[in-house]
Amino acid sequence: MQHSYFPYEPTQQLRVDTQNREIKVIGEGSVSAVPNEISMTIGTRTENRDVQEALKENSAVSNTLLQEIKNLGINDQQIETASFTINPKYDYSDGKSTLTGYEVQHLFRVRVQDVKQAGDVYNATFSSGANVAQDLQFRVTNDDKYEQEAISKALLNAKEKAFTIANTLQLPINQIPILIEEGSVYQSSGSSPKLLAASPPIQAQSLTVSASVKVTYTY
Repeated sequence: MQHSYFPYEPTQQLRVDTQNREIKVIGEGSVSAVPNEISMTIGTRTENRDVQEALKENSAVSNTLLQEIKNLGINDQQIETASFTINPKYDYSDGKSTLTGYEVQHLFRVRVQDVKQAGDVYNATFSSGANVAQDLQFRVTNDDKYEQEAISKALLNAKEKAFTIANTLQLPINQIPILIEEGSVYQSSGSSPKLLAASPPIQAQSLTVSASVKVTYTY
């Protein structure tokens, strides 16, 4: 029996090859997983006519945010800069553009292990001047167990399809497949609105780990 990888083709899930006496099927499986990591992007956006003042204001708030986050027991390895941008602001009127100031935005990506701590991060940072929050995501980092279970379900699903075809067409199918090709394994979850005005009551989301396989049986 061979094992390899294939590009997932959801429109070609069943095929009987009479010339080579093969039945080819795609099996799918999924399992629910409890997220063990929550990541969020938090930061501050400041505007000023003078770019240096905009930078100075943003730096002051950003440093305060970082300290508040660390005061919650979150270490440097859980915090990283997601983006830092400086953009000019223009007023467009009478066919002319006039520079009116600058916008500075500094965003941090923060990873925590539970929803309570995520709520604490929102509380602390928005109380200290944060005005941007986006991309709240739930992840499973220890996903090997869930991936293996999803693949196992996908294999069983493929077997059921193949044997249903064989029994319906009265074909003497062999029990052991000659080829297993592993397709995609992925996590799916929801995400938060792009802008949160205050610390929300965060509810943990259940994730789905899905897998697909293409299996070839002979008869």
